[in-house]
Amino acid sequence: MPSRWFRIAYAENAFRRFLDARGTALPGLRAPEATTLVLAFYREYRAQHARITDEGDGLLWQWGPDADAERFTVDLTRQLVRDEDDAPIVQLSVTLAYRWTPTRRALGRGHAWCFSPAASRDFEKELRASAAYRAIATATPAAIFLHTETL
Repeated sequence: MPSRWFRIAYAENAFRRFLDARGTALPGLRAPEATTLVLAFYREYRAQHARITDEGDGLLWQWGPDADAERFTVDLTRQLVRDEDDAPIVQLSVTLAYRWTPTRRALGRGHAWCFSPAASRDFEKELRASAAYRAIATATPAAIFLHTETL
C-alpha cells in the first residue's frame, strides 16, 4: 500500500518534494540514482483518481535520439490517466541527455512499460540489464530535464 498520494495535476510538484525530502537535486544525478528515485516515487506514491486497473498509472523507460538527433537520451516517464474518459493524459518525465558515441548511436531507439508497482522490481531488472542503460550507467549526462506534458 502506498504511503502517499498526489493529485495528477501536481505530479511534478510531488516529485520535486519527494526529491527534496531525500536531500537530492536533479543536477548532478547519473542514471543509476535517477532510476532509483523515479522507481521509488512510483512504488511509494499513488496518483489520486488514476485509472489503476486500466493502465492509468504506468512507467515508461525509453531511449534513443532526442527530437533534433543532437544527443542520445534516456527517459523515465510516469504516465497518468484519470478515471474520466475525456480527461487529458499527464506525463511526468525525467530525461537524461548524453553526447553521441558510436555505441550509443548503434542502440537506435526503444522502450519498455511497467503498469504496477508489484511488477516494478522485474521492470527495474530489465531496465538495468538493457544495453541502453549499460551504455550510460557510468556516464555523466550533458543535461537533465524534469518536465510535465499534458496530452
